[in-house]
Amino acid sequence: MNDEDDYKVGYGKPPKQHQFKKGVSGNPTGRPPKVPQDNDLKSILERVGNEVVEINGRPVTLLELNLMTMQRKAAKGDVPASRHLAKLRADAGVGKLDTLCGVLVVPGKMPLEQWSAAAAIQQSKYRVKNDDEELE
Repeated sequence: MNDEDDYKVGYGKPPKQHQFKKGVSGNPTGRPPKVPQDNDLKSILERVGNEVVEINGRPVTLLELNLMTMQRKAAKGDVPASRHLAKLRADAGVGKLDTLCGVLVVPGKMPLEQWSAAAAIQQSKYRVKNDDEELE
């Protein structure tokens, strides 16, 4: 008797011709490759920001619309919007000032002469002195 005659077919024991063959894959083509998803933040922002909507009959991207909204908020006095817009403009190199500038905060009412003197003192450290010009 040989081994094939002793082999009993039954539950958990399929016939030899239907068993897995050695060295042959059950999935010869393999798993299909993953389709790359553009779900990173940069691609989402680009996709959403470049979406075009129509405002007053004019096509506008959502990014432009967002910037226009921020500009309007800044013009109405929204300080965080103004700061954010100023940072965006600086990062883009738009509206760079060649000279230094500052703000003088006046605590209350004062005569014009006193205010002018205080402003001159405050601004003197930021002014650039030219050779042919003297600071006051």
